[in-house]
Amino acid sequence: MESTNDKLCKHCGKPVVATLGSYDVQEQMHWLCFHLLFEHEGAPDRPCDDPSCPWWHIAAYESKLSQIGIDPKQVISEAIDEKWKPN
Repeated sequence: MESTNDKLCKHCGKPVVATLGSYDVQEQMHWLCFHLLFEHEGAPDRPCDDPSCPWWHIAAYESKLSQIGIDPKQVISEAIDEKWKPN
């Protein structure tokens, strides 16, 4: 539940929690909202050249896992099972 002290993202309207320390620097937005609006070049669902881009991080992890012989899709499938599979 939101309190009157919650700082809301000017883009999506949801409370900013994880990046609250940078709230004003990020123009009162979540870091991801700020990145996608002002820094991200190209399609918002594809990696950009910013080293902090989360899509770029995902692509880097997928590439490295594949290089060492681990199927990235299998890793995600197992993580989903571990998190949401009923006991």
